[in-house]
Amino acid sequence: MEKDYGFVVVHVPHASVEIPDKYRKTMLPDEKRLQREVRRMTDAFCDQLYDAPEFPTRVIAPVSRFVCDVERFRDDRIEPCAKYGQGLMYTQASPFLKLRENDQSLRDEILREIYDPHHEKLTAAVEKALERYNKCLIIDGHSFNSRMILKPDNRLSFPFLFPDFDIGVDSYHTPAELRETICAYVKELGYKPKVNTPFGGAITPMKFYRNDKRVFSIMFETNRKLYMNETDMTKAEGFEKTRQTCHSLMRRAADYVLNI
Repeated sequence: MEKDYGFVVVHVPHASVEIPDKYRKTMLPDEKRLQREVRRMTDAFCDQLYDAPEFPTRVIAPVSRFVCDVERFRDDRIEPCAKYGQGLMYTQASPFLKLRENDQSLRDEILREIYDPHHEKLTAAVEKALERYNKCLIIDGHSFNSRMILKPDNRLSFPFLFPDFDIGVDSYHTPAELRETICAYVKELGYKPKVNTPFGGAITPMKFYRNDKRVFSIMFETNRKLYMNETDMTKAEGFEKTRQTCHSLMRRAADYVLNI
């Protein structure tokens, strides 16, 4: 009997490289420098890694995170990365490369045209799942660079510390049993997992954030060395195997929530 995974919402915020001309004009780096940063920070192909057909409800950001990072909090006062110039509207591409001026009118436009519509869609998808199933699992699909990572606060993360799969969890929306189930399954599949390393957390719409236990959330981050050439952003030989592994992780997480 086919399982009903209609309570699952797949979220992919950082896979796009699309930078519309009107936003490109607000960015200061030349094309070579900008594209270098795009290669470094885009979760390339994650819209395909996490496209398991059992999970048709998908919310995918339409533009590059350099235009709008939909994963950030709307309010810069509670967004940790905002003080480093990487809130929902980046002013820094890295600690050493300015991306754009801090223009409030531009930020308002980005909120109106990109950020708010994206979160309205995500919230509506969660609401629909709750109405029908009285539960919702958000699977947040990401990847991370296999090389040394420079974080917004100028801290370095080193490759020897990196897993094959980073399992991002939230203390409220990710049960410890779900976390341990997924980590054990990653090992069973022959890969190395870590929790919240090199990045952590899992997205939940603000309407339900830390106030509704029916909403579960987990982030899967795939090490890019498993599936792509990080220099030119092309698929590597291991792409399809990695994609099927991601699909398996999605199903395992969904099965956990299905049986609650």
